[in-house]
Amino acid sequence: MEKIFDSVRDLDKRAEDAFNLKNGVLMEHAARGMVERIRNLLSSRLLYPQNIQGRSRQNNALDLPSSHIKSLQMELPLVQIVCGSGDNGGDGYALARLLADFCTVRVVPVKEPKSPLCKLQRERLELLGIPVVAELQERCDVLVDAVFGTGIRGSLDSEMCALIERMNVVQGYKIACDIPSGLNEFGIPSPVAFSADETCTMGALKTALYADAAKDYTGTIHVCNLGLPRRCYEGETDTFLLSVEDMKLPHRRVQNTHKMSYGHGLFFCGEKTGACILAATAALHFGIGLVTVFGEPVPAAPFDFMYTLQLPENFSAAMVGSGLGRSSDAQARALDFLSQEHVREQPLILDADILHNTRLPELLPLFKAPILTPHPKEFQSLLANSGLAQVSVAEIQERRFEYLRLFCGAFPQAVIVLKGAYPLIGCGSRVFVNPLGTNALAKAGSGDVLSGMITALAAQGYPPLEAALTGSLAHAEAAKLLHTSDYGLTASALAEAVTKLGY
Repeated sequence: MEKIFDSVRDLDKRAEDAFNLKNGVLMEHAARGMVERIRNLLSSRLLYPQNIQGRSRQNNALDLPSSHIKSLQMELPLVQIVCGSGDNGGDGYALARLLADFCTVRVVPVKEPKSPLCKLQRERLELLGIPVVAELQERCDVLVDAVFGTGIRGSLDSEMCALIERMNVVQGYKIACDIPSGLNEFGIPSPVAFSADETCTMGALKTALYADAAKDYTGTIHVCNLGLPRRCYEGETDTFLLSVEDMKLPHRRVQNTHKMSYGHGLFFCGEKTGACILAATAALHFGIGLVTVFGEPVPAAPFDFMYTLQLPENFSAAMVGSGLGRSSDAQARALDFLSQEHVREQPLILDADILHNTRLPELLPLFKAPILTPHPKEFQSLLANSGLAQVSVAEIQERRFEYLRLFCGAFPQAVIVLKGAYPLIGCGSRVFVNPLGTNALAKAGSGDVLSGMITALAAQGYPPLEAALTGSLAHAEAAKLLHTSDYGLTASALAEAVTKLGY
C-alpha cells in the first residue's frame, strides 16, 4: 500500500527546509531518476532502435554486411524532450543534460523559460552546446513530455492543444514527466492531454493520476526518488494506493470444521432474479459456507442454494439490491426487510436498485456495518437523496475523490465502493484506490459478482473495510484469470473464475 497526495508542493517545501535540499537539488534528483528509467528502457526495449526506425536485429544480422551492422550498433538512440517554461520544463532541460552521454538529445522548447530554475537549467544546457530546436521530429526512440506539471487550471489554448496533438502522433516510446501535460489538478484532459506509455511522477503519487479519465493517458506509473528516502519525503495522508499484496483471500486452514464456520449469506431476491443468482453464485465460489435466497421462487433455480419465503433467524451477512427492480412493490419489500432490527445488526451489502431509494439515507445510520457498491449513476442518487449534492454524473467523474469524501463524512460508519476505471473505496476519512481494474469488466453482471464476493467475505467475519478492499482487488484479479479478449468477459465466467484465485 502506497501513499497518495492531492498535491506535493508542501512536501517539496518541507524537503527543502527540513533536509537542506534547496537550490534545485530536488530537480536534479528528479532528472536523475528519469535518466535511470530511460537507461533501463533503452537496455531492455530499445537497444536496437528497430521499433521506431524500421530496423530489426534479425534483419541486421542476416541481411546486412558486418560493417553496416557495426555502424548501426554504434548509433545512439534519439530522445526528444519537449520543455515548458516552468519547473516541469526545468526538469526536462536537466534531463537533456544528463542524457547527453549515451543519447542523441533534441530539446524542443515551447516557450522561453520563466521560473528561476527553468532559466538556470536552460543556461546550463546551452553552455554544453546541446541543440535546442524549433520542431519535433516525427520519429524518435523516446519522447519526453516536460511541458506542464501538476495543477494547471482552465483549458489549454489552441496553440498548446495543437502541440500536444503533434506530440501524440510522434512515433516513439512516450514518457510524461510528473503528469501528462493537459491533465488538470483533477486528472481531467483540458481538453486534450499527452498520451504517455508511462509517467514518471516526482517524489510521490498524486490523486490526479488516479482519476478515471487519467487512466487512458498515464500509462504505467513510476515514482522518481528526489534524493531522500521516500518515507522522509512523504508526510501524512488519508489516501492510499492498493496492490495485490493487500488482497487477503479466505483460505481454509482448519480441518475440523463445517459449513457454518464460513458464514451464512442471505440474498434478497427481487424482480430480476438473474442478477441475484449471479451475486449468490460468486459468494458461494468465494468461500461462504451457505447461501440462502430470500424471495419469490426462482425459475430453474440452481441446486447450490437454499430458498425461502421466511426470513431466517440466523445469517452472517445480507445482500440487497442486485436484481431488486425499481417498482414500488419491490422497493417496499426491500425497505421492510432492511427495517427489521436483526437484519440491521448484520453486515449489509447494498447495491444497484436499492441505492436509488429516497428513504435509504434515513436508514443508513441505523445499520451496524453497511457496505455500498454504487456505480456513478447510483452514487449520484445517493448524493441527491442524502441532501449532500445535486450534481451530474459528469461532475462526479471529474471530482470522484471529493464527492466520495463528502459522502463518507456524512455516513462515517459506512464503507463505499465507488466503481470505475479506478475503483475507490472510502471509509470515514480514508480513501483507497484499486489500480488493478480492467476494461474487460465493463459488462452487465460484473457488479453483481463484486457484491456477492464482498458479501461472502463479510459473512466469513471480515471487517467491512477489509471485505470491501479484498473483494474489489479479487474481483479485478479474477478477470485476469479468464485470459479472454478485452471484450469477451461474461459475468457468469467471472463468478466461476473466483474459484481459481490463489490456486
